[in-house]
Amino acid sequence: MVVSKPTNAKQGNVSTNGGGQTAGQISVDKFNAMDKFDIARQKYKPDKIKYLFVAETPPKTTSDRFFYFENVDKQDSLFLETMKCLYPSDTDKVNVKIIRANKKLFLDKFKNDGFYLIDSLDKPFEDKYNTAQKISLIQGGQNKLLKKIQKLCSRTTKVILIAAPVFKANYQFLKDNQINVINKELIDFPGSGGQKKFKEKLKQII
Repeated sequence: MVVSKPTNAKQGNVSTNGGGQTAGQISVDKFNAMDKFDIARQKYKPDKIKYLFVAETPPKTTSDRFFYFENVDKQDSLFLETMKCLYPSDTDKVNVKIIRANKKLFLDKFKNDGFYLIDSLDKPFEDKYNTAQKISLIQGGQNKLLKKIQKLCSRTTKVILIAAPVFKANYQFLKDNQINVINKELIDFPGSGGQKKFKEKLKQII
């Protein structure tokens, strides 16, 4: 994949396809039923999911930052570190600004290679919870998560749990329900100094 230098042109978080249809817009009813995070995520859903990443929650609804938003000019550590780990030949010694400017190209590659990312919960954490509180909240949504994973995945899909609360809450539950979780230890979220451990652990299983 050839990455290009950033331009001054801004791209919207929800783009249109070749037919002029809004990304993820299958019908007006479905568009209205889905929030902006679902719309962005659905645009990059592979036909066949080989690897399913499970994170904590989507951002708050007012946020302009999300893994699947194409135009994010700050932070976005989960996207950046995941791309660096999966596509080192396209990211090594490449300025972060250039990676950000080519986010759509990376998301297309991520999709075409069979990678997909969902969240344990559909709604964001409304408060700043500690790890134990997050675990409890995530466990409360386990049955819904299980159904979502079963709908998305085949028997060969490899599931990867990202961040300590997600692993601690879901690992044994999903294994007990015959979900193919491949990380046997928690994978640190790649923020607040966790970038190195995130890449080291992810590289060991992919």
